[in-house]
Amino acid sequence: MPEMNSIEVMAECIEKCKATTDRDVIAHCVSEAVGFLQVDDEPEDDAFALLGGAIADAAQEDPVRCAALLEVWTDLEQQRQAP
Repeated sequence: MPEMNSIEVMAECIEKCKATTDRDVIAHCVSEAVGFLQVDDEPEDDAFALLGGAIADAAQEDPVRCAALLEVWTDLEQQRQAP
């Protein structure tokens, strides 16, 4: 199995999330992607920011299909910022 790079992981995560409105599935996909990005020598904060940028870009390009993903992502960001 070929090794995936960061861009492929983010793209796969976004495409999976566009295909559903199930918040649990979306949260799982996002968690997996952040976990992979961390393993790929990125600290958690950097991995989270990298994926967040990709999600923001996708939401601008396809707001309807990314609505649920953006909602889940916003919730996750708020949870990370909470004390």
